[in-house]
Amino acid sequence: MAVAVAGLLLGDHKLLLGDVANWAQGNAGRTVSFVLDTRTPRVLAALLAGAALALAGTLVQAVTRNPLAEPAVLGVSGGGALGAVVLVTTVPMAGGWSISAAAFAGSALTAVLVFGLAARGGFQQNRLVLVGIGVASGTTAVISLLIVLTDPFNATKALTWLSGSTYGRDLPDVLPLAAVLALGVAVAGVRHRELDLVSLDEDTPRLLGLDLLRGRLGFLVVSVLLTATAVAAAGTIGFVGLVAPHAARALVGRRHTRVLPVAVLLGAVLVCTADLLGRTVIAPAQLGAGLMTAVIGTPYFLHVLVRARR
Repeated sequence: MAVAVAGLLLGDHKLLLGDVANWAQGNAGRTVSFVLDTRTPRVLAALLAGAALALAGTLVQAVTRNPLAEPAVLGVSGGGALGAVVLVTTVPMAGGWSISAAAFAGSALTAVLVFGLAARGGFQQNRLVLVGIGVASGTTAVISLLIVLTDPFNATKALTWLSGSTYGRDLPDVLPLAAVLALGVAVAGVRHRELDLVSLDEDTPRLLGLDLLRGRLGFLVVSVLLTATAVAAAGTIGFVGLVAPHAARALVGRRHTRVLPVAVLLGAVLVCTADLLGRTVIAPAQLGAGLMTAVIGTPYFLHVLVRARR
């Protein structure tokens, strides 16, 4: 709550709590109304995108049993970025809804490709991760090629979107993400015991009568939906799906009935804080939330990697 309130009050134009109260009652002045009308959807987009990416990361790490896995490892984030960049570079006048739809379509197609290549191995952890890394590398290469070949103005738009910016978001952009996040939380909450079993080993779920292949696929589909809608709403934001589940397990243990809500809250706080810093550090200029989460997440990623090797 403190981070959300700070996100509303701070920025290139600082406000007071009384300004927010007047705006909520419809009594604010024109300047305050304009600032909050544009800032509120950005704060909501950051909170919901962070929560969705954290939940998706929790599901992916449980299914793959890989502490270094996150949605970007499966190539889903890269596919969404590729879809958006293709539209931005080929249709310069495309609007926000069109770019979001292209990002969602790119994530969906990438997920189909990754799951199709990994299905022969029964979605085994190593095969799925390796296929995802390969596809993610391919999408990164194509994105770089498109940016180099396109008009500099379109390249600037593409790079702004790739930085994970919430700039220009409005409430209709946030509603699909809110709906998918509610669905993902409900599914994960109901099946939290199944998540505990899937994250243990290969044999225990089968001995208890669980269809391991179907369970893995179901959780992966939910994680793809969460990632795709988050990318469509807020651009590509990395490391949240890696950092938030690890921090949640460090705080409350490994049982998913506790990990899920804590990870969701931590992800929301992380992205909202990153968006707030990006709007205030060099105001009135802005930095994308994805850049700020990378600054936070890279040292933590190296720490996890070193600890895993030990």
